[in-house]
Amino acid sequence: MSAAPHDLGPLEAFLEERLGLSRASLHLGADLEAVLRERVRARGCDDLSDYRRALDQPEIAREELRVLAGQLTVGETYFFREWQQIEACADVALPERLAARPDGERITLLSAGCATGEEAYTLAIALHTAYPGLLPGRIRVAGVDVNPGAIQRARQARYSEWTLRAVPDDMRKRFFERAGSDTALRKDIARLVDFEVKNLLDDDPAFWRPGAFDAIFCRNVLMYLAPQKAAELLDRFAGALAPRGFLFVASSESLRAASAAFEVAHTHGTFYYRRSDARHGRAARPPGDAARASAWVASIHESSARVAEVAQRVAPTPRRGAPAPPRGAAEARDRPSTRPPSTRPPPPAELAAIDRALQLIGGERFADAMAALAGLPRRTASRARVDLLRAVVLCQQGDLAGAARACESALDAGDSGAAHYVLGLCQEQAGDVAGAAKHYQAAAARDPTFAMPHLRLGLLAKRAGDLATTRDELGRAAALLVSEQQERLVLFGGGFPRSTLIGLCHAELQARGGHAG
Repeated sequence: MSAAPHDLGPLEAFLEERLGLSRASLHLGADLEAVLRERVRARGCDDLSDYRRALDQPEIAREELRVLAGQLTVGETYFFREWQQIEACADVALPERLAARPDGERITLLSAGCATGEEAYTLAIALHTAYPGLLPGRIRVAGVDVNPGAIQRARQARYSEWTLRAVPDDMRKRFFERAGSDTALRKDIARLVDFEVKNLLDDDPAFWRPGAFDAIFCRNVLMYLAPQKAAELLDRFAGALAPRGFLFVASSESLRAASAAFEVAHTHGTFYYRRSDARHGRAARPPGDAARASAWVASIHESSARVAEVAQRVAPTPRRGAPAPPRGAAEARDRPSTRPPSTRPPPPAELAAIDRALQLIGGERFADAMAALAGLPRRTASRARVDLLRAVVLCQQGDLAGAARACESALDAGDSGAAHYVLGLCQEQAGDVAGAAKHYQAAAARDPTFAMPHLRLGLLAKRAGDLATTRDELGRAAALLVSEQQERLVLFGGGFPRSTLIGLCHAELQARGGHAG
């Protein structure tokens, strides 16, 4: 017999309070009811209500939360994820923080919600490369996660090939070695990171002491938290960061300039944040700022359900041995669609499946997202949209040929140009900049109101040192962003609001003596 809705409510409230997970995120991936009923049996309780009463005992609650955290939290990650942010940390944050700290005072970087350790170890590799000899004596990397099983795996430092898919070949040779069917991080590098089981929401004054951290990485965590809990965590980060310290969140988790505690920064083709000069401890928070932070967090939940972060991310450096561009993908497909877009409203079940897939993509649960899309019939009222989402997932999984086929299908079903944009991202990931530019141009030609292709073309031109094209494309992007469709901003804007993307264009133009038309 399945539980009535009210049976799960008290347990959802408990998990939201203690783990911070929003009620919506509790139902992503794992079957919450099945997980809880298994814990009922394991504890020898009579039913869900009896299990909830048992959780009022502190020792039982601590033990159960450790088990439940391992079953309900998302742990999919990989090495060198969003590498531009790692470069920004090494090139911008670390030199500044080293200059700000007195000689001999240790710099500390925190990977908050580190899962199985890939992010923390990527930081160690990057900093060991940039600052040889300073780790661990002068620079410390720490990783914390609420899931004990994930921390145990992090300490083992053994990984599958899938988690190393973005690691350049030279880095593989320098820092990894075969270990049976797995790949192991070199022991001297693994020793550079300290791991600890910790709930980010638990009070720990010693750990979260003022100025404890010079930089905090907390990527793909906030989107799963209840709004008030995420706002509390951001407040905790601000208090624990050194003055002008750095905060790196996922591209789908923009702070949207909602809190006076942080201000946005942009270098290396990516966004990140710094603790604002306006903040001097908790008491400095302006009246109403907590409400604005809560409103921002609510907007994360609204947008995270529809953000495909992978479509924003492209590899910063073509990896040697990267797959060749898929056949036929280098040429823009400009002919009209052979099938007009359907005008039949999608049925509710179809919309629900798409919404679930978007949630999973936003959380980088790509296999689960593909499974959600696989349940839809081939002939669907939302075929172009479904094929586009499939293309996004396949591109992230490294199946560029599959992504190209899905994009072709989306274009055939009436996609107005977003599929060309995703094809461009695939080409960038494969290292084919010329092919990527052709698809961005095709996306812009199919829909002259689409701002994002011009933004990417401008950034490609900047990379190539083409000043005139940089000015032209970023100027067009800034002008089009003023009236860009909100759904496209959410889907392709990396979680950043219209004003921030326009600000990026203006900043780049100003740096190059141009202006937005």
